[in-house]
Amino acid sequence: MSSSITAQQVSDLVLANRIIRAPYYEKDHDEGVQFTDPDRGLQWGADAIPALLGLFQVEEDPRDNHPDGWVGFARHWREGTLRLDFDLYSGPDESDPVLVVTAMSGREGETTIEDEEFGEVELPDQVPAEAEWEERQKQYQAARKDDDTDGSAAVQAFIAALPGWKREVAAEFDEIIQQEVPDVRRAVKWHQPFYGVEDRGWFASFSAFSKHVKLAFIAESYLEPRPPNGTEPDRQALDLEETDTLDEEQISSWVRQAAESPGMGW
Repeated sequence: MSSSITAQQVSDLVLANRIIRAPYYEKDHDEGVQFTDPDRGLQWGADAIPALLGLFQVEEDPRDNHPDGWVGFARHWREGTLRLDFDLYSGPDESDPVLVVTAMSGREGETTIEDEEFGEVELPDQVPAEAEWEERQKQYQAARKDDDTDGSAAVQAFIAALPGWKREVAAEFDEIIQQEVPDVRRAVKWHQPFYGVEDRGWFASFSAFSKHVKLAFIAESYLEPRPPNGTEPDRQALDLEETDTLDEEQISSWVRQAAESPGMGW
């Protein structure tokens, strides 16, 4: 990928299923811009994906704390405008980056919008129809369903987007799983990383919250010894806070046990 990116390249990455929502994804809209049910606001699947497949302008993010950041603008079928902020993550062995969407917000205006970073942005005359918007979403879902490649790059992008100590915990968990299950398959599903074994399903995942990281295990029966958190065999977990120490030997044992048990279907 070159140092610049076009709207078409963004679309290509989305349809190649090389896109994730950042762990701390933000969404907001200007007062008066009502794209969807006002009780729900802007929606990741219904709004972000079709917008990314129809960007009319892509700009490099000028903020100093977003060195790999980009901003795209798209017309919504309800005649508003969406701004999407995203980073491009490239792992050491990956030729194509993963698009990590960090924020989505609405902008109001008929011929131009005023953006805090880019000033006045001229809008195209053409507004997509609702049917076109829905068709873009269907194209993405079809591409996602047909994609059976390993999602290691997406998981690494997710880990890289985590802050500080949470990134360290997630990276160590990922490394333990790789050591214990060399043929592990990875994917970002339901906005969190999952780990699986072919023909046995997903056996582990993790998620990051405001004050802790949850390491979760999926199995038919309880692990030995039983993890302290979770309510069912398929929801066994360990919650780690910043001051906690990760017990590598214990985590390794739980990973081996879970990987050998039938997990959750692909």
